Amino acid sequence: MNARFLSRQARNDNAAQPAPDDMIPSSGPAMMVADRACCCPSRPAARIVVPPSPARGHQTDLLLCRHHYRASRDILSTAGAVVYDLAV
Repeated sequence: MNARFLSRQARNDNAAQPAPDDMIPSSGPAMMVADRACCCPSRPAARIVVPPSPARGHQTDLLLCRHHYRASRDILSTAGAVVYDLAV
C-alpha cells in the first residue's frame, strides 16, 4: 500500500516516540518483522507474545502499531502477554 493512501495518523505513526515503560527492548539480533502491523497498515512498533489459554493451546505472536498497543496494553497485561519494543 502506498503511503499517500494512508491517513495522516497512520503516516505519522512511524515517528519516533518513547516506548511505554512496560515494553521490553528487543536485544541481540534483530527480530524478523513484517512491513505492516496485524492491526492496521502502520509499521509494527511492538511484538506481543500472548501465552496459551484454555481455548487456545499455543502461544500467539502479534505485531501491533504503537497506537493499537497503547489502546490494548491493559488487556494484554491481564492476559500475561510479553511485549517487545521493535523501535530499538
